[in-house]
Amino acid sequence: MKIEEKENNEVSIRIDNLDDLWYLSNVLVPGDLVFGTVYRKDTQTSDMKRAKKAERKKIRVGIRVRKIEFQEFADRLRILGIIERGPEDYLGMHQSINVGIGDEISVVKEFSREEKALLEEAVENSKKPLIYFLGLEHGLATIAVLRSYGLQELTSLRKRGDEDEEFFGEVLGVLEDSWNSSFPLVILGPGFYKENFVNFAREKLENYVMVQASHGDMRGIYEVLKSGTLDKLLKEHRVAREEQLVNTLLEEIKKEGLYAYGEKEVKKYLEMGAVEKLLVVDKKFREVQELLDLALHSGAEVHIISTSHESGKILQNLGGVAALLRFRPQN
Repeated sequence: MKIEEKENNEVSIRIDNLDDLWYLSNVLVPGDLVFGTVYRKDTQTSDMKRAKKAERKKIRVGIRVRKIEFQEFADRLRILGIIERGPEDYLGMHQSINVGIGDEISVVKEFSREEKALLEEAVENSKKPLIYFLGLEHGLATIAVLRSYGLQELTSLRKRGDEDEEFFGEVLGVLEDSWNSSFPLVILGPGFYKENFVNFAREKLENYVMVQASHGDMRGIYEVLKSGTLDKLLKEHRVAREEQLVNTLLEEIKKEGLYAYGEKEVKKYLEMGAVEKLLVVDKKFREVQELLDLALHSGAEVHIISTSHESGKILQNLGGVAALLRFRPQN
C-alpha cells in the first residue's frame, strides 16, 4: 500500500496487493467520504443514441459510504454509497466503487489512532518480501523477489564449467544467502532442469513450489506472474501467518503457558504491560478500541485475524480476542 496525505483530512491510497484490500476493509466505515473513478450512463446522450445503446463515460465521484463488502475471492473491495461529490447530474444517486489491486482511491475522514496504525502497518508490509523466485534453464540461474511495489532481480548466475552439480552448488549457496525461507520460493523454468536442481538440493529446500515456464530468467518470472498461477499462493501465505499465531496461542493454552483470552482477561494483562502480541478477529476490530489503544501504549503487536479461515473461526470461538504474553505477573 502507498498512502499520500493531502489537505483537509484527505488521504490518497494505492492498493498494491490483496492484503491492502483487507486492511482497507477494516479502516473504512459507513459515513466516510470516498473518491474513486466509476463508469456511468451518459446523461447527455441524445434520445436517439440512448434508444440504440446507452453510452457510458468515466467520471470521478465522491460517495458517502453506506456499506463495505470485501470480496476476497474476487480480489476486490466493493464500496457502496450515495454520490455526494461529482458531476451535478449524478448527485444523490446510488453508486459502488470497486477497488482492486493497482487501483487508487481517496478517503476523507478523521482517522482514529488505530486506523492510522493499520494503514502504517499495511505500508510497512508492502516493503517486505512476498515471494522469492529461482529461474533455471541450462547453465543459467536467476534469483528475484516480489515485493508489493514490484519485482526485483537479486542476481543472475551462469555456468562456467561442464558439471551441473558444481553449478547447482554455486546456485544453492547464493540462494541460501538471498532467500528468507519463511517466505515461499517459486522454482521455475522449461524442461526438467529445475527438477534436477531440486533433487540435488532437496535437503536444503523447504517452503517451495515448482512451476513450468518458457524461460528460466526474468522473462519466465514475468510469465508466471501474468499467468495468475501464484494468486492462490499469495493468499495462502497470509493465511499461514495467521494460522501460525493462532496455533501458538493454542499450544500455550494446552501447556497452561503465556496466554490470555477474552476481553476482560486480555485487558488486565495489557494494563500490566505483559502482552507481546494482541490477536483480534476482524469482526471485533471496531468493538475493542480500548484494547487497541492499550496495546499501542504498551508496545504490544496487534494482529487482526481474518475469520474467513479456520484459525480465525477458532479465535472467534475464544471470544474474538486473545494475547500471547511476554510474562505472567505473579499474584
